Amino acid sequence: MTGPDRLLPPPQWFATGRPFPDTATVPDLLRAAARAHPDRPALVASDGTALTHGELDAWTDRLARLLAERGIGRGSYVALYADRTPSAAASLVAVLKAGAAYVPIDPAWPRARALELLTDLGVSCVVAGRARLKAVQELRWDAPSVREVICPEITAKDTWAEVLDREMVEEFFDFLSGEPDPLEAAGFNLRRSERPYRPGDVTGYRDHVGRLGREAAGEGARILEVGCGSGLITEALAPTAARYVAVDPSSVAVDRNLAAAAAGGYAAEGAVCYAHEVPQAVSGTFDLAIMASTVQFLPDLDYFLETLRGLLPMLRPGGTLLLADLIDPGLEAHAGLRIPPALLERLPQLLPPVAGVEVRRRRAEDFAGELSHRYDAFITVGEGTAPAVRPGRVWTGADIEARPAGALPPGTVTADDLGYAVFTSGSTGKPKGVMVQHRPVVNLIDWLNRTWAVGPGDRILAVASFCFDLSVYDLFGVLAAGGSVHLATQPEIAEPEVLIDLLEAEPITLWDSAPAALAMLTPFLDGRPADGLPAEARGSLRLVLLSGDWVPLTLPDEIRTAFPRAEVVALGGATECTVWSNAFPVGEVDPAWPSIPYGRPMANARYHVLDAALRPLPVGEPGDLYIAGACVAAGYAGRAALTAASFRPEPGSPEPGGRMYRTGDRARWLADGNLEFLGRLDEQVKVRGHRIELGEVQHALHQCPGVRAALVTTVDQPGGRDLVAFYVPAADGPAPEEARAHLLARLPAHLVPARVLAVDAFPVRDTGKVDRAALLRLL
Repeated sequence: MTGPDRLLPPPQWFATGRPFPDTATVPDLLRAAARAHPDRPALVASDGTALTHGELDAWTDRLARLLAERGIGRGSYVALYADRTPSAAASLVAVLKAGAAYVPIDPAWPRARALELLTDLGVSCVVAGRARLKAVQELRWDAPSVREVICPEITAKDTWAEVLDREMVEEFFDFLSGEPDPLEAAGFNLRRSERPYRPGDVTGYRDHVGRLGREAAGEGARILEVGCGSGLITEALAPTAARYVAVDPSSVAVDRNLAAAAAGGYAAEGAVCYAHEVPQAVSGTFDLAIMASTVQFLPDLDYFLETLRGLLPMLRPGGTLLLADLIDPGLEAHAGLRIPPALLERLPQLLPPVAGVEVRRRRAEDFAGELSHRYDAFITVGEGTAPAVRPGRVWTGADIEARPAGALPPGTVTADDLGYAVFTSGSTGKPKGVMVQHRPVVNLIDWLNRTWAVGPGDRILAVASFCFDLSVYDLFGVLAAGGSVHLATQPEIAEPEVLIDLLEAEPITLWDSAPAALAMLTPFLDGRPADGLPAEARGSLRLVLLSGDWVPLTLPDEIRTAFPRAEVVALGGATECTVWSNAFPVGEVDPAWPSIPYGRPMANARYHVLDAALRPLPVGEPGDLYIAGACVAAGYAGRAALTAASFRPEPGSPEPGGRMYRTGDRARWLADGNLEFLGRLDEQVKVRGHRIELGEVQHALHQCPGVRAALVTTVDQPGGRDLVAFYVPAADGPAPEEARAHLLARLPAHLVPARVLAVDAFPVRDTGKVDRAALLRLL
């Protein structure tokens, strides 16, 4: 029963509604900024070069047009597989302009996880960074839904044009073919391996390929060998061939093959050219074309497909292209070109001359070293002709520049369309793709930019991964204000002093990260002069946004000491509620606080603290936290049951069909209308029969003088589960035994961690959150 001491939150705490442009899309906001500030910098690279708002608008229109031409639009997912570059960031804008939704993939993820994401979402296009193109070219063939790949950072029409250095290639193969050691001349023992190849291994390989060639074409065949190298395969097949043509980019290799043929008394012809030039250099029709160990030396998969497109018409109907010694990316890490078997299996759909493909695995015991993992393939030619359009090609920056500037037709994208899907870490199970529409992103941008007066003079130092939803505001929010985004590279992020240099020397006004990412920087500020310097001498930083984890009580004052102009704001919410949905401007920190208050809901967001029966709880009483309003995401991609369980009807919603999201957090209302975060439900753990709130122990450790940051977790031991605590001490901070004594004096014995460890800094994941697994490895 509710009494005078158990008052329910008053209605005004839920009256957060205010008008915002609810029919606008993110591209609408960015286009308006480009019209208002066309010459101001928008995206700033690590070398200081900048793309202006006007240039960004025009370039993204062109890429959006290319996407639309390729059938990418409403209902499509486009994956981003790239490093932190202006081109990658701009590509996300273009995806939104095309009406599609983007899905970021971290290049550091295991191949299997990236492939699972592409497959589960039915991703139809991947935008790749130049440094990541090779990996994407491999992945695309194992993900049947992927139809298109775009690499904007390559300016040439062909992906391989910029890396095919003819002089270097010819010098290398001339040198290799002239080696007196027959194994090295044949390409063996060039890399360090567990066991060097021996002459018998090479002979076995030669005989194996020779058997495959005779199986495919028999004796008296007309044979074309592309990449003849030292002559191993010529020696095996040419003596019984009706015609044998040996091709290689190395004139030394070709001459060596012809000399060996003359010495052996059999006929052979030669041509010096690259694989893609064979149709122009060699005439006639062949029964068998063979590439033995040649494919791994090709520049990339686009070049490989272009080579096949040229070679297949040179074979008679029923002829065979034999690819020997192929590297499977699923089995072997290798610097050479790897061929996904799925690519070969799809060749009949890509190249009409292909009538069939047989992928043949090897018996590992028949081969030595890496050769045991390789596979061979027979491609049989039918009556068709090679397509005029290059199959499966990667679109490049040249293709983007060839498109006209100008927006796609009105209605291409609406506020109800999906803008992105960001995947959770998967720490509690299979990763979940959170689908977010344009409308809640626009509400977030409108609220934050208006509340903290973000404008064209602002620049953010963007350190959040594209896979972390903080990047949504970093990119679109700041650009929508006419400001600029300085994209910190991964090497810069790994060097705290480099980031500090940027904060002090560049016109950086905004910082946005998880607390641990910023806490890593503050120790490096201690030795830098600050006393007596004007505020502007400590950089332009004016607004620091912290979210995603507990904010240590000492951190706000450390920030303001280092950057006197900085206002610190603690933000909260959930990925499922569009980055943030509440805020607490951190003024004077009360040392007695258990934590930095969670704050109040943002505009058009409503918070509910409910009991297990979804009834509102009185002020001060802990309960389960739910978020409702315009910030709520559409749900989980492909997970209807999970969406229904997590996104529920909001009791008494002021909006028809209003929904609320169950955060999994514990919280309570404070008397002043702020919320206090009490930890996650999954942070309520059972240790040796006791139910424990990790947040309670963590708060007690934070209260120990000289402790700058603290984290408490559990570890499973042979005798059962124990608590373990980690903390970052100040210069005169406590030793671990002193910190544990502090806890013993304040907590019941069952709440005191069995081990307390001091660390120089908390390791962080690419999200900026503390890497708990890395901490546990310190035990």
